[in-house]
Order: sequence, then C-alpha cells, then structure tokens
Amino acid sequence: MSKARVWLLGLALGLMALLGGGCSAPPLPAPTHEPTVLRLVTAESCAPLAESLAAAYEESHPWVMVQTEVSNSALAERALRNGEAELALLSWIAEGSYGRERPLWAQPIARDGIAVIVHPALPLTEISLPLLRDIFRGQVQEVGGIVLAVVSREEGSGTRAVFDRVVLGVHQVTHTAVMFSSSEAVIEYVAQTPGAIGYVSTLRLDDPPAAGVRVLSVEGVLPSQAALYDGSYPLARPIYLATYGEPVGAAREFAQWAVGPEGQLIARRLR
Repeated sequence: MSKARVWLLGLALGLMALLGGGCSAPPLPAPTHEPTVLRLVTAESCAPLAESLAAAYEESHPWVMVQTEVSNSALAERALRNGEAELALLSWIAEGSYGRERPLWAQPIARDGIAVIVHPALPLTEISLPLLRDIFRGQVQEVGGIVLAVVSREEGSGTRAVFDRVVLGVHQVTHTAVMFSSSEAVIEYVAQTPGAIGYVSTLRLDDPPAAGVRVLSVEGVLPSQAALYDGSYPLARPIYLATYGEPVGAAREFAQWAVGPEGQLIARRLR
C-alpha cells in the first residue's frame, strides 16, 4: 500500500472517531429531588409500625423526612382532617368517616391483634370470650381466689373500640375498671398488680415491660402472626393507612410504597 493511501486511510479513521465522539449524547445528570417533609400521625398502638415504616422509607428516599406524632385513633383522625398531617396510621375508623362529603381514603396495610394480658399470679393461661365479657362487665370479680383488677384503655382509643365491639357488645365496661391512655401504662400496671387483667395491641408485646405479663389464648388461640392473618384469632383487626381524600404527591408515593413489597415486608415482620 502506498504512503498516500495509508495517510488517507488514517485520516478517514480519525474523522470517523471525531465525528462519532461528537454525535454521542452527554451523560444525563442524576435526578434531583426537592427536600420533602411528610407528617404522619399514628394511633399509639401503631407507633412501632409507624416508626419502622418511617425509618425504612427515609433510608430509601433520603430526600424525604417523615415526622411521626403519636396520639390515639380518634385524635389522629381529627388531626388528619384538620390538615395537621398528610398521613395517618389508624387502628380504628369511626362510623361515618366514609360517608362525609370528603371521606377518608383508607387502605389496610397490616394485621394487628388485641392481646389479653394478666399478672402471672392469676391462674389463667386461656380465656373464652363469654368469660372475658363477664370479667370486663364486673360480673366475675375473682379467679382462683384472687380478686381481679380490670384494666382498660381511654375513650378514643382504637384498641378499646375494637375490644368493646367484639367482647362487650352493647354492654359497658365495669365502673371499677382502671383506665390508661397508653399501652405501656397498661402493661406496667398489669405487671405490677396481682389480679390485674387488661388488653394491648400485639404490636406492643415487644416492649420491655411486657416481659412481666402473661398473654392468654382467646378461644384456644394465641395471637401469633399466623393467627392474625388467617383469621383464627378472634381479636384481630386491620391497621389502616389513611389520608384525607385521595392521596396526592409525596403522600401518594409513600402510600404506594407502604402497600408494595418493601412496606409489606416491614409490616409482616412485626407481630
């Protein structure tokens, strides 16, 4: 091959490389996100789930900060309607919440149970719903010679609303019942008071004070995760993720994540 042909071939290859490089698109910049704050108000019984979801979401969405505030179910729903939060975790939705002009949007995202707990001195390992009803009505006041101390939650608690509906029905809790505004207070009182019997969300059974109480089987079934999801435990209930009206924007993205595989994996890990 002559020197001229070699030179021309080299020139052609160089031009092709130059033109090819000029035609390639520059790399796209990494997407940027505006810092976002999501306010999540949660029923007290759902606080462990809310904290776990918030921490995982912030880790996978570092531009989002999820602020959680703990209340009871009734106050959490009110905060949502008043615009004090974009999202809520509710253990109970009051009657009429769906029928308003702008109803709540609510999606079940987990299953929870109401565990019946007693002081270890009580000679009970299981209980029937009729006996539980009679104890909380005050018609049965001792078991095995030990005087009972009935412990309940305050008005507005979603845990109490479900317990009253399933166990008491049309009846009222005994006027001698001790009322508390948190699961932790119920657990601590039951653990320290011989004869005490109360109830808490199963999500709170991992709290340190719960080591001092005994969980009863109800109608022969313990509140295991399997029993909560297959419906065999009689005091099971859904936990709802709620917004005021259809979720939009960042709240919608969080809701989609919570009902998706990542959020459901977290929900299933909890009792």
